[in-house]
Amino acid sequence: MQRTTLLLTLSLLCLGIARGADTSTTIIAVGDTARMPLHEIIAKGLPVLDINTVDGEEPTCDYVSAPAGCMGYGIANATKVPGRLVIYRLMDDVDSVMYDSGDYEKDASGMTIKMRGNTSAYDPKKPYKIKLQKKNDLLMRGVDSVYKDKEWLLLRDDYFSTLSGLKVNELVGMTWTPQHRYVNVVINGSYRGIYLLCEAIKRNPDCRLNVDKNSGFIFEHDAYWWNESVYVTSNKAPSYNYTFKYPDDEDILPEQLQYMQDLVTRYENSLTAGNYPDLIDVRSFAGWCLVHDIEGTQDSGGANRFFTKYDTTLSTKIVMPLAWDFDMAERTTSAWSRSHVSHMTVLFNNSNRTFVAEFAALWRQVRGSLVNDFNEYMKAFRRSDQGIGLENSVPLDKLVYSRPISVLGYTTARAEWIRSRHTWLDKSINALNPVGDVNVDGKVDVSDATLLINELISDAAGCTIAADVNSDGQINISDAITLVTMLLQQ
Repeated sequence: MQRTTLLLTLSLLCLGIARGADTSTTIIAVGDTARMPLHEIIAKGLPVLDINTVDGEEPTCDYVSAPAGCMGYGIANATKVPGRLVIYRLMDDVDSVMYDSGDYEKDASGMTIKMRGNTSAYDPKKPYKIKLQKKNDLLMRGVDSVYKDKEWLLLRDDYFSTLSGLKVNELVGMTWTPQHRYVNVVINGSYRGIYLLCEAIKRNPDCRLNVDKNSGFIFEHDAYWWNESVYVTSNKAPSYNYTFKYPDDEDILPEQLQYMQDLVTRYENSLTAGNYPDLIDVRSFAGWCLVHDIEGTQDSGGANRFFTKYDTTLSTKIVMPLAWDFDMAERTTSAWSRSHVSHMTVLFNNSNRTFVAEFAALWRQVRGSLVNDFNEYMKAFRRSDQGIGLENSVPLDKLVYSRPISVLGYTTARAEWIRSRHTWLDKSINALNPVGDVNVDGKVDVSDATLLINELISDAAGCTIAADVNSDGQINISDAITLVTMLLQQ
């Protein structure tokens, strides 16, 4: 027993974890009247982010509305407040320090915290961005974690819509799904509620978005461009210009700005001309739209559309690496999501049907397992230490915000949405591109079989993914046999 305890202690020391932290004398305010030791919050089971800023300064911002001709509400002049972050967690019934940033010293230790978001920043539970002075993995995924980064988000997710949306993002197979977990947050001795601690969208070739350091871009088709200092303009949807996540605004050179202006102009023109496959990664665009269609997103303005361009060479394409922003998910029932606006509308109605074929084929790849995989994920989440800790922490959050959170109720509702949405999507997507519609003209007839057989004989690999009639991920003679059988049975 002593040897086991010694080995555990040594392992924790290697992880930088301090055992037996004295948290019983640190008193935390919870709502207007309750007071409790920090130990009692840690005992709920979720990691506790304890943030203490220099001189107790609170992050603030100005609330601003869009100028004439633009849309939305946002924030400006968000203060970046320095401080210290300590993460506690209950380990074998002992309060343990999992991470300590140290006191703030620029580029050496500590962290800064500021308010983030647009309309979400108007909620009493403010979203925050944390920036460490030294990289670390706040999700604590191992000693030599490749997930270390400086930038992290604290998001409000009372109804688990972000948890749901990010899982669908993963199941659809998007390039990157930000990792996340629920935590309790304390700022300057005041309990601020349950938050989703999440990786920020930024360049990190090891674990987030990989673009070339010197010539790559991460950019956004942004309804809130009017609140940014640097942007390039859209010719197709002037309400949405393009802003930058990488490089930082202050680092963008004039020639880079000109390159991006030329790029988005060529991209937008290609949508109308129909040669868009030359410039975009069609599957990623289809995936982005499918995630929001599964989630039934109603927010067309804030459903953040992020793009990457690995470098400035012609060999790399524009990619949509992830879907993001699920605050208005599950709002469209027997209809497409409002992601079917702007550029997506052009793609769906384009004479070049490559996008439609990819969209339908991607759905057929995930449709068979989607409902079960999602339901099993939510059930496993409720049984996990995280789910149990979340349930235990709900009464604390209610003391501050007086709104109901039900782990069982909301996770069950998210799974039920996926089940019911599946039926409508299956019917609607098949109407867009029926199985066997090889030439993607909206119907299945002998011309599809002729095209498929000719392509297989010539080995020209010219068929779209819609030619995968049996949905096994390959296009071969078995698809032709299946298609001919279908036609004979008509």
